[in-house]
Amino acid sequence: MQCDVRSADAIREAFDRIRQSCSSLRALIYSAGVNITGELGTISLEDADVMFDINLKGPWLTLREAIPMLRESAAPDDPARVIVIGSIGGIRPKVSGGIYGATKAAAHVLAQVAAAELGPQGIAVNVVAPGSTDTPMIAAATKAGAESGYRASGTSPLGRIGSPDDVADVIFFLLSDAAKYVNGVVLPVDGGTRAAYNNR
Repeated sequence: MQCDVRSADAIREAFDRIRQSCSSLRALIYSAGVNITGELGTISLEDADVMFDINLKGPWLTLREAIPMLRESAAPDDPARVIVIGSIGGIRPKVSGGIYGATKAAAHVLAQVAAAELGPQGIAVNVVAPGSTDTPMIAAATKAGAESGYRASGTSPLGRIGSPDDVADVIFFLLSDAAKYVNGVVLPVDGGTRAAYNNR
């Protein structure tokens, strides 16, 4: 199933199809995201709108449609789960990544407020915030941002860049019984790159 997360109508139609094919929804993972690099004085309004639509409005609109199904599947000691894929860029912004960082920081706040509002309804909401991870999006952002000074965080203090599996492992934890009492956290998965600035 494909869905344009910029469109409230498309998201609503997608959840109509989900309701027809699934009796319950135990978890929602919002992983759509886009990073278009550029300095604040030069990045286009169109590019900024794309990032706000996908990185901020998208998780809100998707969560809004998912809440009824998540609420129905919640158990007293085992909440339904929502995981928003945020970014270290929303915690520690970068030159030429200001709009992207702003959208991710706002998505973190959105998720934390959702955790407080939905927790009493049996829905736990958390954020996984990856650092530079070996994905096509990071490669494209680094290449496109070379002239404006944007660069990926590079090797972490653990000696390597993150992998998709590193992020997936944390998602699996948040979906597991071990995380039944975890709610409202922004969990960095960056190998410690935000811990201290290293200019070597």
